[in-house]
Amino acid sequence: MMKPVSDKDVYWITEHAQYECLMSPRRMEIIDLLANVGVRSVREIARLLGAKPSSLYHHMDLLLEVGLVEVSDTRVINRRREKLYKTPGSTLRYGLDFSDPLAFSIYSRIGDMQARQSARDLRRGIDADDVVTEGPAKNIWIFRLVGAPDAATMEQINRHLQEIARLFWGSAGQDNPLVVMSAIVAPVPRPEKGDS
Repeated sequence: MMKPVSDKDVYWITEHAQYECLMSPRRMEIIDLLANVGVRSVREIARLLGAKPSSLYHHMDLLLEVGLVEVSDTRVINRRREKLYKTPGSTLRYGLDFSDPLAFSIYSRIGDMQARQSARDLRRGIDADDVVTEGPAKNIWIFRLVGAPDAATMEQINRHLQEIARLFWGSAGQDNPLVVMSAIVAPVPRPEKGDS
């Protein structure tokens, strides 16, 4: 059962320092994972990412410093106290306004990092035990689309993308295989006649 995503569950990423922190694929993976699975310890995050806990503490400190991760609670496991972490919202959204003079540069760098991470995600997905390559539950896709939609069609595309995002966010916390989807929508200048 999908849970509805309310505005109070949304955390808008708006600070330059937060974006600088996200320029790391590992930190992006950590916050994506925490937003999906909820409160976890570094040990649990490491297991889910296939990493060593010792390799994550530096990333967690940086994420804490910029407010993209919070300490939710602590618990004792084998007589050792461990911190439990969460994201500041169940849904994290890019919220840097394009009127900010650095917005295009920051989003461009995030897009580059996201594209590299998407290629890694695809390679891992191809080899995953729970990959579904055919049928209505297919969970692996790769495509690139180019079109010339008018304003009304672009509104429809944006509504559908928002609905897809809501479906992903609403599935957080379910005990199903994790699936990642990356998307970049951008205008492409038409070449002038004579340009190659």
